[in-house]
Parts: sequence; structure tokens; C-alpha cells
Amino acid sequence: MSQSNALLTSSRVVVTGHNEDGKSVFQSDRVLEPFSPFGSNASSFSIFDSRSSVPVSNQEESQYLQRTLPRCPPEGVIFCGTNMPPRFSAPMHRTLSLDYAIVTSGEIVLELDSGEEKTVKAGEMIVQGGVNHMWHNRTDEICRIVFVMVGATKVKLASGQELEETVFKK
Repeated sequence: MSQSNALLTSSRVVVTGHNEDGKSVFQSDRVLEPFSPFGSNASSFSIFDSRSSVPVSNQEESQYLQRTLPRCPPEGVIFCGTNMPPRFSAPMHRTLSLDYAIVTSGEIVLELDSGEEKTVKAGEMIVQGGVNHMWHNRTDEICRIVFVMVGATKVKLASGQELEETVFKK
């Protein structure tokens, strides 16, 4: 593994808040180790913060959900990241969320269930509205993607059918 890939194994998260006098303070500064539920040759995940409802209270403590797959609370928000190993694909899935994503290193191919594909590179963004999709890392470098996922209602087709969540499980 190259030195740049080694740097992607953990995430430093600095959390701010307020003291009892209303002054801004650092609440925590920690390094989060990624969760690899599918083994060391598959994607790893880190949850930086999760809130059960929006709007959030800035007086509520940050929630760290270690050793769990990122799942957006139905009426909430989650801030998380994934490391996608080289030459790896994640299965087709749909979340009940509006996802804002930034590819922070490497590149990823986003494939939709229609068969359409787009390559997204480091520094580029994705806005994904509850679509069925797959991720493909077709390179020899780790791809890191950071997400903010906001709970959303199900997509409702003209026929009245609602599109369900189709996430992979561990």
C-alpha cells in the first residue's frame, strides 16, 4: 500500500460546541478507525456524526456510531465516509436519503440501474436523490468519498408505486 493509501485508513474528527457561558469550545478531537464489515478487501466506513432529526440542536452532543454501517435516520442526517479499495465494486443499492457526496481522493464510477455511468474524480461532487446505484473503483488507488445524507421520503412513481430501500446488509 502506498503512503497516500495508508493515510486513508483513519479519520480525524474535530467537534466544536459551547461552554456554559456560551463561548465556543472544542468538545472533542479524535481519530476514528474505519469499520470493515465485509472484510479487509472491501469498503470500509466511518460515521463522523449522526442526528436523529432536522433541524438539529447545536446543544446536543455529537453522536459517534462506530462499528455500524452508515444508515441515515428517516428524519435525520448523517455525516460519514467510505474508503473503496482498488478494483472493487459495491453492489446495487438504494437509500432513503438525499446524498451529498465529495470524492476527496481517487476516482469512482457511479453506475445507475439504467446502465448509465459517470466517472467522478477527486474534488468533484455528487447529489444523489434516492437512486438505485453501484460504485466501481476501476483504478489501482483507494477512493475516499465523504457523504452528508439527509433523510428523505420514498420516491413515488406516477403509477403510485413507491421505491423501497435496497441496501446491502451485514
